Amino acid sequence: MPKLTKFRIQIETGNKGIEEPVRFSFNSHVLPLEDLSGGTNPGETLEGSYSVNSMAHSMALVGPEKGTWSIQKIKVDFECENTPPYSVEYSSVELDESLELDIWKDPPLSTFDV
Repeated sequence: MPKLTKFRIQIETGNKGIEEPVRFSFNSHVLPLEDLSGGTNPGETLEGSYSVNSMAHSMALVGPEKGTWSIQKIKVDFECENTPPYSVEYSSVELDESLELDIWKDPPLSTFDV
């Protein structure tokens, strides 16, 4: 289980935006994204990050408290201790108050020639 130092996320909103702060759940703690740019209105792209500095057991993008959020694409850039940075992309999804999207992925395994 790696120690996640920081992550950066890009979220492209589809045809249903939200009017509230974007939140994520890390090890069952719900937190707002930081260092925000862009927006979550239809067709907009939001970028944000968070310095976690903790072991990652679980991490999810939390749905809005009201309404439905249509997401076209998500890209998460991870920085973990003792491993090169890596990125993961997710395709379209709709989130609401009852849904979270698991966005945590372990670092890729090291490769080597034999």
